[in-house]
Amino acid sequence: MITLNSGQVIKACIIKLYPKEVSYTLIDSRDTLSLQRSEISNLRYNTGILIYLNEMQKPEFATESINDSLYHLGYNDANHYYNGYKPAATGTLITSFFVPWGLIPAFACSSTEPSMQSLGFQNLNLMKNQSYYKGYTDNAFKIKKKKVWRNFAIGSGVTLGLYIITLAAASSLYIM
Repeated sequence: MITLNSGQVIKACIIKLYPKEVSYTLIDSRDTLSLQRSEISNLRYNTGILIYLNEMQKPEFATESINDSLYHLGYNDANHYYNGYKPAATGTLITSFFVPWGLIPAFACSSTEPSMQSLGFQNLNLMKNQSYYKGYTDNAFKIKKKKVWRNFAIGSGVTLGLYIITLAAASSLYIM
């Protein structure tokens, strides 16, 4: 859908976005037409991607280009599909029971980007797009760091709690 500044909506297939114009075909036609970008408010693709071309109407959260839209799509998809952090998070949890040695795997795992095999992406064609790939991998790395450090905190907290309980029990036996 092409929404013009006047509010008129055109159902079309976008062919190409050029710096100064947009070429498209109407749904019921094979003729290629074009409009100046300055005449267009926004473009809405059937995938839900919304591109604002008119700075005056662009909301703060809108993306500036299709590449930015694909970055955000990739970023959001990582929330749904990425779960490759589990081995790193589990390993960190287990080693954090041996504090302070658990700190070493926590640093190592949280500073290593997820491997391609662990990304769990659903659409190879989208992953071939640089913006989508960057959004997906940026968020996957963020998720991995968060899960690793959360598990380190849990493991260290449990270990510290057990240590305190053991000391308290030992000191109460010593006092008797």
